[in-house]
Amino acid sequence: MCLIITGASNKIRATLLNTNGLLSDIYTSNPDGIGIMYATTKGLKVVKTLPKNVNDATAFVRKLPNDDRELAIHFRWTTHGDTDMLNCHPYDVVTGYIAMMHNGVLHTGNAKDKARSDTYHFIQDYLKDAVHDAPTLVHNAGFLTMVAEFIGDNRFVFMDGEGRMSHVNYDQGIEHDGLWFSNTYAWKPSTLIPNYYKTTKYYNYSNYANYNSAYNNYMDDEWEMEEWNKSWINTPLKSSNVSAHSAQWQDDDYAEEVTSDDMCGALLQSDVDMVEGYLSSFPITFVNTIFNELSPVATRFTTINDLCSYEQDVYKVLLDCDLASLHDFVRDGKSASLVAEVMCYYIDWYRKTEQSTTPLLPAML
Repeated sequence: MCLIITGASNKIRATLLNTNGLLSDIYTSNPDGIGIMYATTKGLKVVKTLPKNVNDATAFVRKLPNDDRELAIHFRWTTHGDTDMLNCHPYDVVTGYIAMMHNGVLHTGNAKDKARSDTYHFIQDYLKDAVHDAPTLVHNAGFLTMVAEFIGDNRFVFMDGEGRMSHVNYDQGIEHDGLWFSNTYAWKPSTLIPNYYKTTKYYNYSNYANYNSAYNNYMDDEWEMEEWNKSWINTPLKSSNVSAHSAQWQDDDYAEEVTSDDMCGALLQSDVDMVEGYLSSFPITFVNTIFNELSPVATRFTTINDLCSYEQDVYKVLLDCDLASLHDFVRDGKSASLVAEVMCYYIDWYRKTEQSTTPLLPAML
């Protein structure tokens, strides 16, 4: 679901071109368009492309300005709208002066025009008029905080014609060597940061007490399981106060315990941010816990035709209780946000000890 990188143009350029395998990894996971925005003496410059292969992507990156001006680059993976230049980021908010990039899946959707992305509709419905009347809003801390609270687990980057850049939900990304990356699921951070998995939750969970009793086959940064021990459900897990996207994750950051009641409660309350956090932190355990204690039922408010193709795949797997396929969706962390939204917004969940004719809590619309 896309990746944004911000920082000095020459540093972004050098990092992408000179780090073995990095650009190939990013492009392979996000092949549906690349766009950049940066300031020039004539105003804001926006350039987009639809590369057919990694060689095209490399040629585009080589053309980035080789100086230290601020630049943002967006690699797209289509979730809403067509895969075309119109839906390639960045988008104009104020034509020729303010543009925006987005990473994530917005709950506001794209129902008005399925050919256009959720980002396009969000700009048209919520941002365009206000920012046109007061362009400095995109640099106003109060406005950015309000937007952050509304969009939840999504990241925005704004830039104006003077090259001033603002981030929404900056702390959901990670920093490395002066660059900001909007997430850790749409690429492999270890390609750039060799010790990344040794300083994050993924490494810590491989050493967690009783881990081997639950998983017979664990391969470092892959979540592989050949059989599941149900006794694992009742083993308390620990969460961290450090951002799930932080490369500074440490053992002593672990604080409160996470129980099966916590996991089921998050889903029954349609707490999409908490569900995504669990899917990012311990995806297989969360999935197995949920399906051991809850049953999914299609909400009467949603039909499968309302969903994009990838959401439809997740939706079917959830309703079929197909754990093996669901493990494939969540084990690498790349789909945590989208799976969480489908689980919370499009499906009702019941305790298995209760009748399945009345949902505990209707799925959010």
